[in-house]
Amino acid sequence: MQGAAGPERSGGRGFRVRIGSFTSGGGPGITTAAVDPRTGALTLLSATDELADPSYLAFDQGTGVLYAVSETEWGTVGAFRTTPGGLHALGPAVPVGGSGPTHVSVAGRRLLTANYTSGSVSSLPIAADGSLSGPARVLVHRAAAPTRAARSGRTPTRSCRTPAAAGC
Repeated sequence: MQGAAGPERSGGRGFRVRIGSFTSGGGPGITTAAVDPRTGALTLLSATDELADPSYLAFDQGTGVLYAVSETEWGTVGAFRTTPGGLHALGPAVPVGGSGPTHVSVAGRRLLTANYTSGSVSSLPIAADGSLSGPARVLVHRAAAPTRAARSGRTPTRSCRTPAAAGC
């Protein structure tokens, strides 16, 4: 298991969780499972391999949209509407402007990704329907690292959102 989003309530019958996995390693992509509230047992409901290597997921409970990074050299992110029948893509995956995205978070009407391989952070606009378009901004990390090992690569692995008076 690489990344998980949720839990999401499932009509009083427990929870649903989404689990990301590497399709390049034989994983099913994004798996949806029901969680038994009494035992914690997982029951497979569906899976989609529509997005390559969806290693990290973020769920927007307000809109019911699931976002997943595609941790690939070209780096993309996908948006999926969650329905009782599974996940439905809200358009094609969108480039993040960096490679190896490893983290995604929702910050208001923006989606933030941390791109491990390229050492950058991306900010993408979220449309009213939850779909995405190309990155509005890409910030490349160039700060000096405290150790020789850390200086060998630029490696942001997380993005963090902090509310500000002016918004994101």
